[in-house]
Amino acid sequence: MVAQQKRMTVEEFMALPDDGNRHELVRGELRGMPSPKGTHGFVEIALLAAIDRYLYDRATVLGWEPRQGLGARNALVGRVGGGELGMQFAVPDDPHMIRGADGVYIPPEQLARVSCSWDGREYFPEVPALVSEVVSETDKASEVNEKVQDYLAGGARRVWCVYPEHRTIHVHDAHVATRVVRGDDTLTDFALPLNLIVAEP
Repeated sequence: MVAQQKRMTVEEFMALPDDGNRHELVRGELRGMPSPKGTHGFVEIALLAAIDRYLYDRATVLGWEPRQGLGARNALVGRVGGGELGMQFAVPDDPHMIRGADGVYIPPEQLARVSCSWDGREYFPEVPALVSEVVSETDKASEVNEKVQDYLAGGARRVWCVYPEHRTIHVHDAHVATRVVRGDDTLTDFALPLNLIVAEP
């Protein structure tokens, strides 16, 4: 007879000592997140910087000026976040999931909705509208797919999986077949040419 592993509660997860590593809580299981290798960090920051430039330009077209501050810009066009942005959310088989995403875009209407209850010090209380994951060679396909399905089940409208080695981005939507952006294609959400995100070999 195999003994079942005890599920960890959110309270136990929050009480864990800081061991210098990143962790997720998925269906009561504590999962470690090793630091990625290779170009992961470069691709992640290129993607987030490209979205942020788009938001800056869009905000100025709408009348925002830098002297008004970042808060005013976020309220107008939304904001981008990264560096394993932590979020706590519910899916049908796990009401207390905690995951960290490589990158996110939070539209202004979502920011306005959560601002009443979220003070910025705890995990973001929803899955942002857009979540991006940079997929490394060492990532298991089953784990990447699980993350995508969890994000969509948790409320994401779209999930981007960036594959730097293949210079492709798989675009996942809840009710639409997965699309693949490659080569010189453009991500239409923010008019981002792929070659601004993933370097050519």
